[in-house]
Amino acid sequence: MERSGPSGATIGLPVKTGFILARMGSVRAIAVPEGSLLAGFGGPDDYRDAFCREVAGEVSLEQFIARFYAGAAFRPELLVLGLIGRGASSAEIKALARGESNSIAVWQVVERTQSEILLHSKDTGTASWLAVKPSSSGTRLLFGSWVGHVGQSGWRLMLRPHRFYSRVLLAGC
Repeated sequence: MERSGPSGATIGLPVKTGFILARMGSVRAIAVPEGSLLAGFGGPDDYRDAFCREVAGEVSLEQFIARFYAGAAFRPELLVLGLIGRGASSAEIKALARGESNSIAVWQVVERTQSEILLHSKDTGTASWLAVKPSSSGTRLLFGSWVGHVGQSGWRLMLRPHRFYSRVLLAGC
């Protein structure tokens, strides 16, 4: 993917950006799986979404967490969180992935199983959910979000960009 710079010269987008954008087509919205940690979190009228992406090979929850939070797509968010003193280091990401830590940046682990993790941010009134499920072609990576009291929090205006960003994050894994 290329774009023109101010002088009219062609500028290539960074490889990682192009790679993520190319993979976005493999990410699809799905219904929040019944019985998942995400489905049971919060109240019945709260906002929830879920996205999935099929990948070849076997991917563990530990590998998915590490790829998600250390990936190129999530780096800008980590940078912003770092600027306000709430970022996460590579060591902290690895500790969360291995199950040696119950927090990362602004999120606290609510619950974790062998195939799912649910993290809540009281600061933002949101939660993030990651899960891995075996599939016939390898592994299904699942990512979802929860927003409490979406109608009262101002989040309703952010839902469209949030869904796009969710697809970008999952495509980056």
